[in-house]
Formats: sequence, C-alpha cells, structure tokens
Amino acid sequence: MSGHTELSTQVVVDVHEIQEELERVRWGLHDDEVEYSEAAVHAAAEARASVLNLITVVMDESQLEAVRKVLHGLSITNPSRTLVLLAQQHRGGEKLEAQVSAQTRTESGHRVTTEEVTLHAHGEVAEHLSSVVTPLLISELPVVVWWPGLPAFDSRLFHDLCDLADRLIVDTDEGFERKHLGRLLEVARRDQARAEIGDFNWARLVPWRHLTAQFFDMPGMLDRLAQIQGATISYGAERPAAQAWLLAGWLKSRMATVGIQIPVDLIEDSSHDHRVARLDVYARGSDGAARFTVRRVPGGRLCADIRIGDQELGTRTVGVPPRSPEDLLAFELTLPGHDVLFEEALAATME
Repeated sequence: MSGHTELSTQVVVDVHEIQEELERVRWGLHDDEVEYSEAAVHAAAEARASVLNLITVVMDESQLEAVRKVLHGLSITNPSRTLVLLAQQHRGGEKLEAQVSAQTRTESGHRVTTEEVTLHAHGEVAEHLSSVVTPLLISELPVVVWWPGLPAFDSRLFHDLCDLADRLIVDTDEGFERKHLGRLLEVARRDQARAEIGDFNWARLVPWRHLTAQFFDMPGMLDRLAQIQGATISYGAERPAAQAWLLAGWLKSRMATVGIQIPVDLIEDSSHDHRVARLDVYARGSDGAARFTVRRVPGGRLCADIRIGDQELGTRTVGVPPRSPEDLLAFELTLPGHDVLFEEALAATME
C-alpha cells in the first residue's frame, strides 16, 4: 500500500530559516498550538530515508516542469534531499527566493519522506548559490549534481558545485560539442575534488558496445581482433555528434589497450536522426576481408551481422526500447566510482 501527502510554503531566504522550514514542512508541524511528544518527533525523524543529496541546475523556468517530473519519479527509488537551483545570471536585478516542500509516501507499511528546496536566483547572486546550498546538504551522504542541458562550464557556479559533488551527471546529447567533452574529462581528472562523471548518452551506448564486443567472443573471431584495420560510424547530422564521438573514442581506447591504433571515420547520414545509426568494423583474415556491423533498424532494435569475404554469417537482432530520463538518472545513481572506460573514451576523443 502506498500514498503520499505534500506541503509547500514560500519562505524568506535565510539558511537557518530554510532549515527550520524543512523541519516544519517535513512533518507538517504548522500548528504552533499543538505540542508534540518527544517520541512522536523521534518517530517522524526516523521516517526520513534520504540516500543522497541531489542538486539539479536549470537555467530557465521552461525546464522546471520536465525536471520536476523526473525528480518525482526518482523519489520512489532514490529518496533524497533535492535542491533545485534556478540560476539565471543573465537576468537583471538581484533576486533570491526559496520554496520548500516535502512529500511523504507510505511504501510497504513504512513512511518515507523526501524533501525539495527550490532556490530561484537572478543576477550576480546566482553565481554564488553554492554558499546557500552547502549548509543545506545532509552530512555524510553523497552529493550528486545533475545538470540538464549544456553546463555553464566557465561559470563560478559550475566550478563551485563540482567542488561539492561526488558525481556530476550530464547528457552529452544536449548541445555538447567536442570541446565540451574535454571539459568533462578535466572535471574527472582534476588534482583535487575530482568528481565522477555520468552521462545519459554513454548509457544509451551500452547495447552498441556490448554487441560490438560480443562479435569477438564468437569461436574463431578473436584472432581477427588483432587484424582490425579501421571503422566507420554513421550518424544523423541534425545536432552535434557527441554520441558518435563517444563510440569512436571507446573503440580507439579499447584497441589501444592491446597496442593497436585504428582510424575511425565519422560519416554524416541525413536519413537518420542525430544519434549513431551504424557502426562498421573492418578486419583482414586468411579467408578474406571481414566486416562487423551494428546498425539501428525500425522498431527500436539493433541488428548485428558479420560478413567474411562474400559470405554472410548470420544476423542477430535485439530490442533496445527507449529509456526515459527517469530511468537514465536512476541508472546513473547506481554506478559506484569513476567510470574508467568512459574517461578513457573521452581522452581518446580529444586525441
């Protein structure tokens, strides 16, 4: 059985007042005439089950509804103290407002409360929001920054939040150019306060990487790994080719681990959308040239096939249903530590 209640209020922006309002809203203690026993307050305190601090940054009010929908879905599996930063440095005038809300669900007989603070800032104060965020974090819990869209890499806010974060989550499908991939690598490999990097786009490439690797698990195919001559990646030209760069970087970095340098050519294909449409890996062999192909086909599927000489060795098709932002964010929150393969792919892309 499950259910939920939600309370919200507008408060003056003072960190101590926000903390006090979180306590009142969380347990619905708005009636000053009601006196609560110590046992009741203790029981209410145990109801909070936050597993992380989640900071989300949006630059425009038009993003808020979509972001809150994702966060609402996430609260079921990953209850958190969520801080939504509406940071609008470009807007004139100084403004800083806060809204506090708490939502309580009953899941399998246990009450679970999640908390959200929205900070709306205009002008110079938006650059310094981390000073308001820091005292609101629950100590000893991980700090995750999710930045939908293209991060403001050169802003003070971005650098300050990366200093706080254990993990930075982005979607490189959202306007990222090649130079921006290098900025992610810088965050992951800083001398101090190195944050783990999660990327929705990298997660979308999991089936492509698995199918490609599985070619060489087949009997008699491992020897061809050392005879790979190159690869081509076709992608739609609608937007920047971040997904194609990442897949190329993965191929190059994996081959480099066995001492093989291969060229990877990227080909624009206007008949497809902006993501990867086809990967072809070419190799030599005593029985003729080989081609290993993974391609998108209608119906949300990937098709993998092998051709050696003039012979087709069969086709394998797997379903790859689209993943929602809620699913992708929840997936990223389950990954521990630095993703070494992702960082090596970024590095190979920048080379």
